Amino acid sequence: MDDEHREFVHVVMALRNSTANMALAALSAVAAHLISHFDLEHAWMDRTAFPDVYAKCHRDQHDEVLAAVFQVQQLAAIGQIGLGAIHRLAQSLIDWFPGHADYMDSSLSAWINGRTHGGQAVVLRRNLVHADRIPAESDAGEVQADSV
Repeated sequence: MDDEHREFVHVVMALRNSTANMALAALSAVAAHLISHFDLEHAWMDRTAFPDVYAKCHRDQHDEVLAAVFQVQQLAAIGQIGLGAIHRLAQSLIDWFPGHADYMDSSLSAWINGRTHGGQAVVLRRNLVHADRIPAESDAGEVQADSV
């Protein structure tokens, strides 16, 4: 899961930093990564009998993110939105990701770890902050370790 998350950061930052000439390709890379990553997580949920109530919430969030990405991708492809809107999508993904990883994905990871190894996962919380964005005073430089 960590490798998948590193790849997410890589493709989203490429989208955030894309030029007009590269934006559609970067957007396609984000969409492809999200489809692959979300399918992988859904397979893990199915394989480990992740409780339906939590799986539904997790999958619903994935569906909402994909819908937003697909909408921007379609509008950008026909020229109805420009680079600014694409960069705003990237920033929205940057803002969304830490909470999703810290809560949704960490609960899935803890479930998988408990089911397969009988152990307890350690969750490191970290903030993904783009250089153009000023972090809030409360989250600047913080790394927290929690047991799930």
